Amino acid sequence: MDRDTIVALGTPAGESGIAVVRVSGPAAVDIVERLAPGTRGAASRELVLRTLRDAGGAPIDEALVAVMRAPGSYTGEDLVEISCHGGTQVVSDLLEEIMARGARLAGRGEFTKRAFLNGKLDLAEAEAVADLIAAETKLQRRVALEQLEGALSRRVGECETALLEELALVEVSIDFSEEEIPVRAPAGTRRTAREVRDRIAGLLESELPGAKLRRGVRVTIVGPRNAGKSSIYNALLGEERAIVSPVPGTTRDRLCERIHIAGFTCWLEDTAGIAETGCEVETRGIALGREAAGRADLVLFVIDGSVDLDACAINEMRRHGGGNTLLVINKTDLGARLSPEEYMAQLNVNEAIAVSALTGAGLEDLRRRIYARTVERDAGAIRREQVAVNARQADALREADAALERIEGLAGEGAPAELLSVELRTAADALGRITGRSVAEDLIDAIFSRFCIGK
Repeated sequence: MDRDTIVALGTPAGESGIAVVRVSGPAAVDIVERLAPGTRGAASRELVLRTLRDAGGAPIDEALVAVMRAPGSYTGEDLVEISCHGGTQVVSDLLEEIMARGARLAGRGEFTKRAFLNGKLDLAEAEAVADLIAAETKLQRRVALEQLEGALSRRVGECETALLEELALVEVSIDFSEEEIPVRAPAGTRRTAREVRDRIAGLLESELPGAKLRRGVRVTIVGPRNAGKSSIYNALLGEERAIVSPVPGTTRDRLCERIHIAGFTCWLEDTAGIAETGCEVETRGIALGREAAGRADLVLFVIDGSVDLDACAINEMRRHGGGNTLLVINKTDLGARLSPEEYMAQLNVNEAIAVSALTGAGLEDLRRRIYARTVERDAGAIRREQVAVNARQADALREADAALERIEGLAGEGAPAELLSVELRTAADALGRITGRSVAEDLIDAIFSRFCIGK
């Protein structure tokens, strides 16, 4: 690990009431002492008011300074936090003075990386820090905080401990095979493998819900011109973001805003109305809408229930028809030509709902349907498992599971202990990549490169 001293702005860049500048490393206290004499004598974690001065003695700012001495700091090394006024020039001058005294600007996630390398956090807990910073909903915050507090690490650690204990028993059988020491029966190893596989299966149940929790779900609104797609888009957002007009083809580009449903981020997309057109711009807008629908978790196909369906709408519905399409019959305040059941039969879809974007009728039910179709099952899995593994963690779990599956087969065939030992070590090392016990340096760098600077 680098033993140099790093500095970064720990709060967002730009004008603010307060900005926090963090300095960590062996020279952190000495550097800040030269900026703010008397800092070195402050008790650890005590906030003290100091005047910050440049190399010539001119004041930069008055600030609150807190020294957190190793190992009782976030990074596990001497750490100083300076809470100064959040003007851009104040922050710029302060960073410049600190770097002139020997610190360098921190890289992405370098403070948390040092916390991991110094044993303050394991890798799963460190990744939870990034999730906590990115959390937009209470559910996202709760899951990230639980993993930061070790919920995932404990469960993985229990599996890892079981495998390492089994490995010890198997290797004793190898090392002392000619002594009068009981040999570990393959059936016992097979039983351990099965028990750990069951635990891994529970953790893997949270992979897809975890992905949706972190990246959100996509709900794309498509349909023919003047069906009221933009009105429904605005109603679901709770504000007017798309221009609504009786003029056909008003929406020509793809609009995207986020809303939150049961703690999940929902990316709601409005698209250009489907129609036969010779306009190059409108044609491109329609193509973009179809591409968005192809990536969507749920497609809301909106039709105007007050007019007869035309061939274009029917053909487009057939294009989008499938398990991820919900037919939305709009403008019911003008009187619907057919019932939802009749539309379902005519368009060969499994679910339809009648609404009025103008009066609000049916919109609350539409929100419930969106929840049921996109995140209800995933929310239940997260509540049940209390964790949400990410893609990297899931890959490691699958690698461990594959090794354990091989152990079950080998043990059933009476394979020698040496082969069981190899697979047990493979499984344990895969689990170790989740907590960081057996992770390569390049992977560590890749993980922390996704963090923000200052954390």
